[in-house]
Amino acid sequence: MAFSTHTAGPERGRVVVTSIALLAWVGNKAKAALKALQMARMLSTLSHMSDYQLAQIGISRSEIPAYAEKLMADE
Repeated sequence: MAFSTHTAGPERGRVVVTSIALLAWVGNKAKAALKALQMARMLSTLSHMSDYQLAQIGISRSEIPAYAEKLMADE
């Protein structure tokens, strides 16, 4: 008699749905982590610019967080 580990019937559908939900959850977490990393890099880059350089792009040092948020929202 052969033994199979494959799921058949309605149980297989639940496994597929659970797998898809898990992949979606992992994908959302990865996307959020990537966005946080990009924001941190943007803030770091802008913070290391001189006041003259910031003025050239039209912002002051106190406007860096809002400007970074705006840039990230445009993506």
